[in-house]
Amino acid sequence: MRRFILIVPLALGLLTTGSVAGWANDAQRPARADGQQRFQQWLGLTDDQAAQLKELRAKNADAWRQVGTALRQAQQDLRQAALNGADPATIQAKEADVTKYQAQMLDLRVKGLQDMATVLTPEQKQKLAQAPMGPRFHRRGPAQTPSS
Repeated sequence: MRRFILIVPLALGLLTTGSVAGWANDAQRPARADGQQRFQQWLGLTDDQAAQLKELRAKNADAWRQVGTALRQAQQDLRQAALNGADPATIQAKEADVTKYQAQMLDLRVKGLQDMATVLTPEQKQKLAQAPMGPRFHRRGPAQTPSS
């Protein structure tokens, strides 16, 4: 019985380790690569254009990361303040922080589009300008319809 008690946790540990190792391999594969390849095909980018756009994204990645982190923190601070009954002045200050970081994200988005415009052909710019944006555009697989 004692041996059984020792073997079961060991076996479960080995199974879990194998599962986690499999997940780690999936995590090492960049999920963005598939999306970038689809974007390249959809827009008809040459390999040179794709490489230039990749360089532009890399150049601005730190700014995106910093502002994104600050925005998430500001949103969390606002949520905590609202849930914990903070005074109106504190909530207003937290709202101003969120708005400031949202504006910075919008500025980064516009700058990114302006940078992209230097690489794209007029036809590619037109196609990108007419593309639907938002979460539905980025969804993988067929669009989901509400159940009746």
